[in-house]
Amino acid sequence: MNSTESRSSSRGRVWALRILRGLGIITPFVWIFYQIELESLRRAFAAVPLWVLLPTLVLPVVPMALQGTRWWILLRTSLPSLSIGKTLECHFAASYYGLVLPGASAQEVVRAFMLSRQVEYAVVWGSTWVSKILGLVGWIFVGLVGWGMTDPSFGSQNKDMAPILWVSALFMVFLLAASFSKTLTRPLREVVERFVPPRFLEKVASVRDAIYLYRTEYRALISATLLTVILQLILIFGTSIVIYAISGVFYFWPFALVLALIEIAVVILPLTPGGIGIREGLMAWLFESVGIGIEEVGIYIALSFLGNIARLVGGIPVALGRVGRSAGRDGMD
Repeated sequence: MNSTESRSSSRGRVWALRILRGLGIITPFVWIFYQIELESLRRAFAAVPLWVLLPTLVLPVVPMALQGTRWWILLRTSLPSLSIGKTLECHFAASYYGLVLPGASAQEVVRAFMLSRQVEYAVVWGSTWVSKILGLVGWIFVGLVGWGMTDPSFGSQNKDMAPILWVSALFMVFLLAASFSKTLTRPLREVVERFVPPRFLEKVASVRDAIYLYRTEYRALISATLLTVILQLILIFGTSIVIYAISGVFYFWPFALVLALIEIAVVILPLTPGGIGIREGLMAWLFESVGIGIEEVGIYIALSFLGNIARLVGGIPVALGRVGRSAGRDGMD
């Protein structure tokens, strides 16, 4: 294949990905809109109390701050002088950029890129991986507890959810074990070494060693895990409060299961910016199993978009140029 054919093939793949991404965003919204009766939606909107705007706008900020704090807890095991202020600046700025970047993990990638230009990159990327795995493990744990705490009739009506959750749990346990075991990853590493350039392989190996060091950092891992579960419970509580304002019924544990499945699926399918479209389609499907009508789901989706305003807070350090400064002066204590 000559260079012209190679460029043409590359452009074709790019356009195919763009089309697929566009369909992933648009199709779920079309499907939801097709099911909604506009008059019923209008009446449901009119009944929503104005106080719901407060938790919609304020509650998302708390988990965002806790996510950044969890990352800092992991980072400071190797970078004890790194300030939490610099870490949160990168985290909030990344959440701002994550509004338009594809994939549910875009925020973690962007914040790691920004901070890795200022401090040791292996530590930054290693902590990013561990933070992501702990987040998924947390959702698995919360989802399983939610499954056990829900009404038995809910479980019998949604039998398909259990296998998905248990398979995801086993996969997460394997990833967690593989992260801290060179024995489990040695066969894969031997295969990768045959195809990856040595210079790039050195960088990957340094990140791998940074991840491996966490196997003895029990205090940091336990603290980060507890913080993960707390922030996820806050997200579930926020969802429950908003749904209560819309429907008049307070749910909690069913949403623990439903939100866990949604977040896991969005990570597995990193197609659209922040999981937009895929997340809303799953909401329409899974919220119905909890007993939420499609019009109420439509209102919740509209309010969740309003809640994204909280992520604009991350634009403040970007506008002030804080995330571009060297860590030597304002990133360390």
